[in-house]
Amino acid sequence: MKLVGIELWRVDLALSNPVATSQGSHGPRPVLYVRVVTDEAEGWGECGALPGGTAVDPALDDVDVAVAERAVPRLFQAGASRGGELVGAPSVARLFGEGPLERVVAATIEMAVLDAELRSSATALAERLGAVRAVVESGGVVGIPPGRDPGALVDAAARLLDGGARRVRFKIEPGWDTVPARALRTAFPSAALLADANGAYRRGGTDDDASVLCALDDYGLVCIEQPLPAPDLAALGILAAELATPIGLDESLGTVRRLAEAIRYGAVAVACIKPSRIGGLLAARRALAMAAEAGIDGFVGGFFESGLGRAANAAVAGLCGSSLPGDLSDPADYLVEDPCGYLEVDGGAVRLTTAPGVGAAPDSAVLARLGAVGRWFPYRS
Repeated sequence: MKLVGIELWRVDLALSNPVATSQGSHGPRPVLYVRVVTDEAEGWGECGALPGGTAVDPALDDVDVAVAERAVPRLFQAGASRGGELVGAPSVARLFGEGPLERVVAATIEMAVLDAELRSSATALAERLGAVRAVVESGGVVGIPPGRDPGALVDAAARLLDGGARRVRFKIEPGWDTVPARALRTAFPSAALLADANGAYRRGGTDDDASVLCALDDYGLVCIEQPLPAPDLAALGILAAELATPIGLDESLGTVRRLAEAIRYGAVAVACIKPSRIGGLLAARRALAMAAEAGIDGFVGGFFESGLGRAANAAVAGLCGSSLPGDLSDPADYLVEDPCGYLEVDGGAVRLTTAPGVGAAPDSAVLARLGAVGRWFPYRS
């Protein structure tokens, strides 16, 4: 496929209801889309970065600049070395480094290139990745309620479960852990519950608030996700040996190599794989295969994507290594407006598309109505 150009679209979306975590509240949800245009097909990619950066994830503004100033020229240079041909999706990651910013950039570009390839060959993403399931299960997420109100938490979880969510992932932080776990388990005795700490707890000294996590063993949780900060796999391995509840990792798993290290430390029993963070859909496939080989449960996590990014994640969830319900609910459940359509969802079960491509491209009329801003970069050999 001969390169014609690359277009970047930035649009401001928002969550219907802000989601509070130990690291802050998510509300505004600006999104960056990348459109790769060739002489045979065009492809769209969605950036998963959130507006505020963290210790492990770059901010969307930084990714936006990096895509325009570094990724587009690199794609054009790679095209020039190939006689104007678009670089293949498996080679995209080689154009970028392994830092957090570079991985998110690579994931965004890879999705767009892969989408163009799939549309050109009339192939669905699930088929290309080797999905073993046509239907995948979706879970839901509830944040820390205003005023730490257990009743509000139970009500929010009830809405998710009534809507078909196959598990509830609830946010915890020091001082808000056993209370939500007890409230949810009392209200939903048989529900699959997962406590997500986003690295909020610490070990040692006079403020060893990680010691309270042992009390969560009484509530039959699927796992405690990311209880300690991402870098300290050794401490996570020690904590895992002390708890009866499995340890899940999310922020720690920025690369496939980090997953391998976490396995060696005995620090992970459940792997939350986020394609955008780990470097793309193909890297996510490798990570889930590694988890399956190690006997570790895996699921696909999300960043409150629009329909395009969420459809991509759903296809990844169809792989054999994804053994638990993922963050795959319809974006209409949490976005005020979604420029992209989503897949068929019935009672928490998401049916993967057999249509060519990654997912539905953003609707140009919706982008225009939302005031999206586009930038066109023509390819010149």
